[in-house]
Parts: sequence; C-alpha cells; structure tokens
Amino acid sequence: MQTGKGEKFTSGLVISEEVIATIAANAARDVDGVEDLGNRPADLYTTFKIGAEDLKKVAVTITDHDIKTHVYIVVSSSAKIQEVSADVQEAVKSAIQNMTGRIVTRVDVTVTGVKTDSGEVSPRDLTPVEP
Repeated sequence: MQTGKGEKFTSGLVISEEVIATIAANAARDVDGVEDLGNRPADLYTTFKIGAEDLKKVAVTITDHDIKTHVYIVVSSSAKIQEVSADVQEAVKSAIQNMTGRIVTRVDVTVTGVKTDSGEVSPRDLTPVEP
C-alpha cells in the first residue's frame, strides 16, 4: 500500500525515498576513492524538491518488494574506477539493508567526474586523444 510520493507501507514501517537516499549517500561517501557525490540528471521531482540534497545525488526507487538505487559519484584521480564502483555498490547495499531490513536488488553507480589536484574534471571536459 502506498502512502504518498516515495513512501511505502510495509509492516507498519514507512520509509521515504529521502531517508534511503541519505543512507546511500553517507555509505558512498565513506568509500575510499570517492571524493564527493556528483549531481544526477535533473528531473521535475528533484528540481522542485526543496531541501532534499541527497535526492539530487542518489536516485531511489521503492517498490513493495525491493529497493533500487542509482548513485552518482566523483572519484579521485588515483582511484581505480571499477574497484571504487564495486565498493560503493556493496557499501550502499549493506547500509540500506542493515538499516531498513528491506532487500536492495540493484545499486547502479555512475562516475560523473574525476577530482584532480587542480580541481574536478568532468567527462565533458575530457578531449579524446588520438592513438
């Protein structure tokens, strides 16, 4: 039974998308190699949601049976992207499942940038190098 936008009724426990996003964001920030969280592509819901900063960094889908998340991160220049992404997936899944008791079936990770000593480099700023 749905009680409102982003809220589900499960065994008397109501968990909002914002709470799940906060759990996921905190878990991702704690992973070595993650410099910051990146911004997710804007949609109407997050654009007009005031005060929901973590929802601008993490997309959450809650159904009656599971939770799916999509985390946007900025990695350090020395990080191995595949390893950091796998660590973020595991950390987010474990944190949400441990704190909510709900099953997490999917954690997608998108790297939105790389942080260097001189600042953040967005993938749009990178130019292809000819071999």
